[in-house]
Amino acid sequence: MKTHTFSIVVGTAACNASCPYCISKMTRSAACKLPKIDEGKFNTACRVVDQARDGLVSVILTGKGEPLLYPKMITEYIDLLNFRFPIVELQTNGILIESLQDTFRHWYDWGLNKVCISIAHTDPVQSNYLMRIGAFGYNYWHAVELLKQMGFVVRLNCTMLKEGISTPDQVEHLTQVAFDNGVDQLTLREVDMPSDASGEVVEYIKQQKPHGAAIRLHHYLAGEAQATPLLTLPHGGIIYDYNGQNVCISNCLTETTDPNDIRQLIFFPDGRLAYSWQYPAARLL
Repeated sequence: MKTHTFSIVVGTAACNASCPYCISKMTRSAACKLPKIDEGKFNTACRVVDQARDGLVSVILTGKGEPLLYPKMITEYIDLLNFRFPIVELQTNGILIESLQDTFRHWYDWGLNKVCISIAHTDPVQSNYLMRIGAFGYNYWHAVELLKQMGFVVRLNCTMLKEGISTPDQVEHLTQVAFDNGVDQLTLREVDMPSDASGEVVEYIKQQKPHGAAIRLHHYLAGEAQATPLLTLPHGGIIYDYNGQNVCISNCLTETTDPNDIRQLIFFPDGRLAYSWQYPAARLL
């Protein structure tokens, strides 16, 4: 067994956005109701991940909801990690970044070095609409600027939708704007859902999934755009150098076809260590 990513769940399913395609709403492995960390089991989980690592392991502070609603919990996790892993990322919708600038500086000093912001469009107004973000005036490009000033590596994670970003021309525009704003990494994922997903989310995805968009982008980048493939990730994603911008075409699900590979190990605050968001029984501890 080997793994490449250690996902650490922050908080509960509470979120200050209401993305109609939210993958968390489609997976049954719910976060803890009370966000209290079992420190003993967390240290055990770190040792398990260390044994299962295949070279470099990235730590991702993420959630079934929005992690930045629980800044004290993030601080506790970062303190417990204590520089144990070289790359520590935070996944967020970015809404609260500006109001937590001093906290982000503390996190940077204590080992957080990358922030990944979820988006759905090059235009922040359109992105906010697609993600159902009601925060007046929120502009993720401004959040990127603040983070870069603090020294963070910044990645934008764009979910591809029919109403958002899905064509090569749209991706080309987003890539150029990302480059101009100093974004270090740009990941594009065609919206998708698990095989057993149900509810209103499923109907939305059926309407908004740009079928074949990821494949078309691969062909475009490798062909007409003459982008240079840099790295093939264990789960099948490919990273390109596109006019100097790091661009990754990946997928929304956490599955892998390698029976010896677990795409990620997931720690829940109550001490569970799982290897799937989708199946509650898929746990090690």
